Amino acid sequence: MNTPTNYLGLLYGQVKLKKKNNLACILICQKSDCWKNGGKEVYQRLEEELRDRGLSNRVQIQKTGCQKRCKQAPNLVIMPNKDHHSYVKSSQVESLLNRYFGDRFN
Repeated sequence: MNTPTNYLGLLYGQVKLKKKNNLACILICQKSDCWKNGGKEVYQRLEEELRDRGLSNRVQIQKTGCQKRCKQAPNLVIMPNKDHHSYVKSSQVESLLNRYFGDRFN
C-alpha cells in the first residue's frame, strides 16, 4: 500500500535518476483535480517561461500521477529541493522560477 509519503518517495527516486544528467525538475500533477483547477495552465506557463529564459534544456517539467493533495490543487514539487507548492496559479510561475532558478543557471 502506497502512502502519500511512499508515493512521493517513488517520484523522487525517478527524479534522482534524471539528476545524474544535471537536470533540475519540476513535478506537476496531471490528474483531474489539478488539471481542472488550473494545472494545465500552470504547465503551459512553465513551458513558456522556461523556453523564454533559455532553460528548457536545463529544467525538465515532468507530469506525474496524483500527489495525494487533491484538495489543494493544483500541486507541484520543485526538485532537487523537494519543495511542495499547492494552489499554484499560472500568475505565480514567474516568481517561482525566479526563486528557484533565477541565478542558478546564469
